[in-house]
Amino acid sequence: MQNRSFQLEDIKVTATGQDVRSSPMGARICEIIAQHGGWIGFDRYMQEALYAPNCGYYCSSTAKLGADGDYITAPMLGQAFAACLAGQFIEIRSNLHRPDTGMILEFGAGTGQMALDMLTCLNQQSALPKRYMIIEVSGDLAGRQQQLFQSSGPEFLSIVEWVHEIPDRIRGMVLANEVLDAMPAKRFQIGNSGRIMELGVGLDGGLLAWKEGSPLEDAIAARLKHLGLPPGYRSELGLQAEFWTASLAEALEEGVALVIDYGFPRHEYFHPDRDDGTLMCHYRHAANMDPFLHPGLQDITAHLDFTAIAEAGREAGAEVAGFCSQGCFLIGAGILDLAPSGFAAPDQHTLAMTAQIKTLTLPHEMGELFKVLAFSKNYPHRLSGFSVKDIQDSL
Repeated sequence: MQNRSFQLEDIKVTATGQDVRSSPMGARICEIIAQHGGWIGFDRYMQEALYAPNCGYYCSSTAKLGADGDYITAPMLGQAFAACLAGQFIEIRSNLHRPDTGMILEFGAGTGQMALDMLTCLNQQSALPKRYMIIEVSGDLAGRQQQLFQSSGPEFLSIVEWVHEIPDRIRGMVLANEVLDAMPAKRFQIGNSGRIMELGVGLDGGLLAWKEGSPLEDAIAARLKHLGLPPGYRSELGLQAEFWTASLAEALEEGVALVIDYGFPRHEYFHPDRDDGTLMCHYRHAANMDPFLHPGLQDITAHLDFTAIAEAGREAGAEVAGFCSQGCFLIGAGILDLAPSGFAAPDQHTLAMTAQIKTLTLPHEMGELFKVLAFSKNYPHRLSGFSVKDIQDSL
C-alpha cells in the first residue's frame, strides 16, 4: 500500500493514450470545453474532475481511501495521529476564555476515522468538546462517516454534526488534514517573452491536452514576476486554497486552526528545478503526474505554497502561530510518549505503534514532506506542537 509520502522526482509522467469521451466524466468535460470555445482553465478542469455531481472523483461511490481505494492518509495508520491532535485540543481549550465553549471543526474528514479516534481519546480523558463539526463536500464520504459513527461510535452522535459551510464565531480548534491540496488550482507557464500565461485544457484528436490561454491578471502575475522564473517554467497557484484560508481566518473568533498538508515555503515551491509544478495524481495506490489520466477516477492534487497560505491568513486578521514539518509537530505534541517502553518482548500492539510513529515522523516517510501551519486568533499561547521546532520565519 502506498501513502502520499513521495518525492516528486521519483514520479514519471504517464501518457494518457485514451479517448476521453469514452467515460461519463470525459464526455462532460468535452462538452464544457466545447461550450467555452475549446479551452477551459485548469482550475475549472480540476473542479469538474474532482467534484462534478455523480461522476467527479469525490462525488462518486467508488472507494477512495484505504486498501480498496487510491491512497491512505495519516489517520488511517492508527490512533497515534489522532491522539496527538486530541492532546492539542485539550491544551487549546484549557486556554480559552470559556473552555466549556471549545469545539472542534474538521474539514474533509475522509473515512471519519480521525474524528472517531480523537473523540475516543478525548472521552477517555473526560475532555469531550461541546461540538465536533464536520464539513464534507463529498456526499459519499459524508455517508461513510455517518455509517462509521453509527456502527462504531454511536455514543458520540449527540455532539457530532455535519454542516455545509463555515460557521460564524468559531471557538476552539479547526483541523484541515490533506484538504487544501485537493482544492482546484490555476496553472501557468512563463512564455518566451516573459509574459505569464494561464495554462488550460483543450482537446487534441479526442485526447485532453494542455493549451495556453491568456496572460494572467496583472494582480496575480505580479506575485510571480520577482521570482525570476525562466521561460517554459510551469507551476500552480492555489487561489481557492487562499480564499478558503481567508474565510476561515475571518470566522475564527478564538482558538487555533491547523493546516496539515504537503507543500513548501514559496522559495522552495518555485525552485528552479521544480519547473513542471507540483501536480500529483493517485490511482490504485500508484502516483503519476498526468491529470488527464482516468478523469473522475483518480485523485488530483497540487502541493501548497505555504507562504501564500500564511499571507492569506494574516491579511484576514489571523496570526501565524507556528510552522514546521509534521514529524517535528507530532514529536512536540507527544507522539513519542505513545511508544511502549521497557524490556518486555514486543507484542503486536507495540510493533504496530512503533510502525505508526516511524511512518508519521521519519523524514523519508511522511515526516518531512508534510507540514503543519497554525493560525490563531485571540490566542496568545504557544502550542506544544511547535516546541521542538518552529520555522515560520522561512515563510
